[in-house]
Amino acid sequence: MALFFSRISKLSTACRVNNARFFSSLPESPYLLLSDETVGESSEGGKIVNHKLFDPRTEAIVKSREKTLPKELEGEAILGASQGWVVCMNKKDSSLHLTDLYKPWVVSSPRVMSLPCLGFDPRVMKSRVSLSSSSPDEEDCTVAAKFNESHLSVCKPNCDSEWTHFQTPFPLLKASDLMYSKRDKALYFACIKGLYMGSLDLCNNKLKYQELRFHNLPQIPEADWEMLDTCFMTKHFVESPSGELFFVKWYRKCFHIENNEREVEDIHSRTWSFMVFREDETSRGLCYTEDIGDLCIFLGNNEAFCLSASMYPGLEPNSIYFVVPGLGSYHLPSGTVRQYNPPGEHKPHRKPFWIHPTDD
Repeated sequence: MALFFSRISKLSTACRVNNARFFSSLPESPYLLLSDETVGESSEGGKIVNHKLFDPRTEAIVKSREKTLPKELEGEAILGASQGWVVCMNKKDSSLHLTDLYKPWVVSSPRVMSLPCLGFDPRVMKSRVSLSSSSPDEEDCTVAAKFNESHLSVCKPNCDSEWTHFQTPFPLLKASDLMYSKRDKALYFACIKGLYMGSLDLCNNKLKYQELRFHNLPQIPEADWEMLDTCFMTKHFVESPSGELFFVKWYRKCFHIENNEREVEDIHSRTWSFMVFREDETSRGLCYTEDIGDLCIFLGNNEAFCLSASMYPGLEPNSIYFVVPGLGSYHLPSGTVRQYNPPGEHKPHRKPFWIHPTDD
């Protein structure tokens, strides 16, 4: 095993100085939403928008085709993204909608589905969303969301007139994602500092917990473990296309800038390192690994997802693509953090997320 801590200081940058390219229809691929802008007005009085996206395969900025923004989505806040779909909330009445507006390869009019009223005002900044299918029209498709730290909420858009709320015996870990497992037909999330896994079986709506058991931890000095303890860490479950389960620890370190009087003027963070654990099929324990083979993991304000790099030429296998803080990738075998700096002025999206390349 490579020495873990000696790997995390490596840093490189990448920048493709291309002007944004416009496509009438983009191919299915993982894209990062950088920004959206209003470019005109339709004959019906609606806004016409397009989206600037980062393509990690080419490291270039691309533009989607122009679309008419549905009236229901005007001024709405994005709560989360999953399976290429986005859940939005109306800031005035807290109504919820599900839309495929941000899929750049969709050339037809954006679809909007109304979701049941929550019954309470969600905490927008801490929301997480997961869909059980990329086709919300399916009768059994379930939308799950974490709108605050003590409730897990689920509904089936085609069946339910209200959400079902599950009260947890302790707050959900606020830095944890929700993940739907196609293999197990269950939702997973981390809780209690990542020491336990919560799961909701969608077949019987039963919520349960189990202790996470970690094996084969990296051999690093105690001082280096203490350094990692000073980092802000988030936890993410992600499932591969073949059904393998991974648990990712994302470490971000805070830095500050001082003025001449040694007063702190600014505090920022950057990605420091990752640890990845693969579930053992027999023991169900989580084993540390620096090799996920042909796979790539995508982390942001979206449900974490995993793709085969060979299916999308240009992606670097054995890597984690991340956004906020910064935009970059982390190569697991070498421990190299590679920062991407898209050219031009790009106002960061309110809640930057990767768009899963899954069409209906």
